Amino acid sequence: MKTFAEHLPERQEGKLNIYFHVSENSGVGYYRQYLPAVKLREHNLANVLISDFRWAEGDHVEPDTDTLFDIANWADIIIVGRKDIGAFYAQWGGIREFFNMPIIIDSDDNVRHVRPSNPGYQGYYPGSENIHWNKIGSTKVFDAMTVSTEDLYDFHKKENPKIYILPNNLDVVEWNKQPRTVWDDGFVSIGFIGSAAHGEGIKIIKKPVLDILKKYPYTKFLVTHIYASYFTDYPEEIKKRVEFIPWIKLKEWPASVKKLGIDIGLAPLADNMFNRAKSNLRWMEYALAHMTPIVSPVKPYLCVQDDITGILAREQKDWFNAMERLVFDRQFRLELTDRAFVEICTRYNIDRNISLWDDTYKEIHKKYHEFWGKKRNFKSLGKGKFKEIK
Repeated sequence: MKTFAEHLPERQEGKLNIYFHVSENSGVGYYRQYLPAVKLREHNLANVLISDFRWAEGDHVEPDTDTLFDIANWADIIIVGRKDIGAFYAQWGGIREFFNMPIIIDSDDNVRHVRPSNPGYQGYYPGSENIHWNKIGSTKVFDAMTVSTEDLYDFHKKENPKIYILPNNLDVVEWNKQPRTVWDDGFVSIGFIGSAAHGEGIKIIKKPVLDILKKYPYTKFLVTHIYASYFTDYPEEIKKRVEFIPWIKLKEWPASVKKLGIDIGLAPLADNMFNRAKSNLRWMEYALAHMTPIVSPVKPYLCVQDDITGILAREQKDWFNAMERLVFDRQFRLELTDRAFVEICTRYNIDRNISLWDDTYKEIHKKYHEFWGKKRNFKSLGKGKFKEIK
């Protein structure tokens, strides 16, 4: 039987051996580790190994000690998703010291400012153990840090000067190959699709949506099912035009979102420290699903050009006016959607931008060894004994 090490990709001149440890079996793990890893491999830029990833269906398997030994011997650099647990960070710190190799932590959220309405607050409240380990992981364990946004960069820069921005990108090819449903039912559909962390945003749009549904009987509203309780006080005749979107599997996300055939996509976001660090992902996904985006004018969406690639709406009256305008003016709606679509395909297409990941990892690897010297490699002698390979 072959060992794990014998299944590892062969080294090629000029390429890094990169191990991506996907710490969250979720959308975060997909966008931050799994997708860049796959694209580095597809574009033949690096030799890539990816930890177990199951598309948010069941727990993924953590490598055992022997497997980690083989991985570290093979890898030039390791990318680790954030997981704020002491034993987890101790493991990677130990590997770094033993093999003298660079290990990068990647973060996609400002978890030190999680809102009480966010389910994540259960682990990330002030003084919690998770926040304690987040501070240690961000400052003392890893050789560099990658983040998704400028706000996260600014927040962590004072703690870790070796920080790089790798923005969230989309697999445009995957999105574009999925068909979009076009309804011929006489309705203009307005929708919000999001995780359980957006209760504050739902409160922003609840009244404007109700007012639109009251004024225009040919409109309907689609919203993620987890927010059903927010709309129980709508009048009965209005609730008939409120539809709840069932759980969508991560692997089926582009296909299922486009199948909804929503005309107008709402991206409300309360202005607070946690949300300022978020990315523009919802705007990008709406655009690739051919929804016209209306967004809050907070930091993640300041990339949106008002009335060009979306509409910015701050107050509730702004949300009503924006929806009303798009309901009335189908041509304007389609023009905004098309421009946003083109911008995503041009600026946020990971197949166009994957060299940024390759260049970043090469720079971190080069600087590390210029300062700390060569990597160490070992041969296992069994029974917990090792011999360094000179």
